[in-house]
Amino acid sequence: MIEAGIATFLMAFASAFIPAVPVEPYLIGAATVTGQGALLLGVTAGAGQTTGKALMLLGLRGTLRSTRLRRWLERHTARFAPEPEPAAAAATTVAVAPSGPAPSATAPSGPGLGAAEPAAVPPRVTVRTILRRSITAVVAVTRRWNNRLITLLDRPFVAVPVVLLSAAVGLPPLLLVVFCISSTRMSVTMFAVTCFVGRTTRFAAVSVLPDLAHLLG
Repeated sequence: MIEAGIATFLMAFASAFIPAVPVEPYLIGAATVTGQGALLLGVTAGAGQTTGKALMLLGLRGTLRSTRLRRWLERHTARFAPEPEPAAAAATTVAVAPSGPAPSATAPSGPGLGAAEPAAVPPRVTVRTILRRSITAVVAVTRRWNNRLITLLDRPFVAVPVVLLSAAVGLPPLLLVVFCISSTRMSVTMFAVTCFVGRTTRFAAVSVLPDLAHLLG
């Protein structure tokens, strides 16, 4: 039984970092083969995943406070800064043009009398320009929604229900919630307790499925 508990803890701990390795199928198999109680499996798996998510939260907060990372973000953010508008660039060029004698009003302006000046040729749109503008728009939208979500989760009466719902149901994804919580003032202890309650409830409910199927069958 001890070996099965350790294996369940390690499996849940690994799944906290690797979303492609869900622990739910393992719990169903463990409940069917070993006959362990659903509550014991839920508590063990909940403790394993909570430990992994708490370590991930600590790592993200340490990374976000890194000076080297801030410099890297500032350097790469400047690459996707919006380009100046052509009209603004033209106005700047006219403003810094060297002064000189004004052209005579009676002087001929072209091959014919009253001929209009040739229209300015618009800049050629390249694949690189389209890609740059698309990335800039995506970054702007992502940053705006990320700031709104972080501001919302910075309030404990909102963050606790969101973490509890995410840990118990999976919506929003717990991995995304951890990334957003890392930029808020929510304590690791509060996050760990809330995550443990939600994950234990979820995993215990999954572990009881074999017994429920046996009773119904």
